[in-house]
Amino acid sequence: MSDLGQTPCGGSNRRHFLRAAAAGGAATIGIQGLASAQEPVAAGKAVPTATLGRTGEKVTILGMGTSWTLSPSFVQAAIASGVRYIDTSETYENARVEKILGEVLDRTKLRKDVYLVTKNASFRRTMGTGAAKMFQDHLDASLERLKTDHVDCYYLHGIAGNQVELLADPGVKAAFESLKKQGKTRFFGLSCHDARLPEIIEAAVDCGWIDQIMFKYNFRDVGGVDRHDDLQRAIDKAAKANLGLIAMKTQGGAINFPDKMADLQAKGFKKEVAAVKSVWLDGRIQVAVSEMTTRSDLRENVAASQDKALTARDQRLLEEYRRRTAHLYCHGCGHLCETTAKGVPVATVLRYLRYYEVYGKRQEARALYQALPPQARDLAAADLAAAEDACPHGLPVAELVQRADARMGDRVLGRASGV
Repeated sequence: MSDLGQTPCGGSNRRHFLRAAAAGGAATIGIQGLASAQEPVAAGKAVPTATLGRTGEKVTILGMGTSWTLSPSFVQAAIASGVRYIDTSETYENARVEKILGEVLDRTKLRKDVYLVTKNASFRRTMGTGAAKMFQDHLDASLERLKTDHVDCYYLHGIAGNQVELLADPGVKAAFESLKKQGKTRFFGLSCHDARLPEIIEAAVDCGWIDQIMFKYNFRDVGGVDRHDDLQRAIDKAAKANLGLIAMKTQGGAINFPDKMADLQAKGFKKEVAAVKSVWLDGRIQVAVSEMTTRSDLRENVAASQDKALTARDQRLLEEYRRRTAHLYCHGCGHLCETTAKGVPVATVLRYLRYYEVYGKRQEARALYQALPPQARDLAAADLAAAEDACPHGLPVAELVQRADARMGDRVLGRASGV
């Protein structure tokens, strides 16, 4: 159940959640209408379903993330286990993942049984009248690899705060609507793990043509301070507009910091299971996409979806874990520290560090880090001490950024500073 997550936590909503947990004991805790939002699947299916916002589609509340070295047998195992939501991208493993999914879905004739999402990561360079051809060409290539004539939803992948104007651009909207008229996608969406996430969610609601949003959301997000209150208001706005809401990075660093977990694990606490259940307890969220890399991950996630109950004990232990690790985990609120870091995108750098250290995606992490502009890696010019002072969670920002540069930087050019 490996996912990355980076958002703030704490506050009145969290206290409300804990009171509900204590009152409910071992029973399922309902937040914002969980019972009505999630419904059991037909006999023989293992994973419950939810209606994905205004799409009207019934999808499994557990989705399979695919940004790893995927095997055909694992895809088949996930579908056989009842997972019917598959999230992929043209960028995953240099498009190899789309090819694997296409081969499996074509050979097994299971394409009609899954809700299939893929993403475009090249949109950043295109607006206006030039958008149509770019989106057309990229989606056509994805469809060829996926061996299908359409996807269920096509995303703007990893949209950032400085790209939010794309959502109001007539050329981008027209390009997507053309793809829908051609029958190549049924719905439109976006994914985001940017520090300006609340603004992006609200812009997606306001633009009128986005049907669903995938964003980082995890147990660290129940309640909150600062921008997190803005995030909750943005999610409320999206839910009111009936957009489909999909959580990613649902573990919130739950696989990190083993030294902080030994005694809790000795009590039988399974942090990954508790983490994903806490997302499902928010009735505004229809799907949790998890990057399940082992059969054990798959079994645990499926079992968790069947019994979404989170006991008061597990909720208390999850909260204890959150408190113990809040000062060690980047919450993604880069807008608070990056203005003092003088060009270094702290939250982004620390996300890449997590890719490197936690997920073992060293080659991908290095490529992402080294693709940052030179000023983003100019640590000598950055005031990392000021950025550290600005962190509301007490992270050792300077140490972490320097470690990221040492492990992922271009050492030949002398950029690595070490720790």
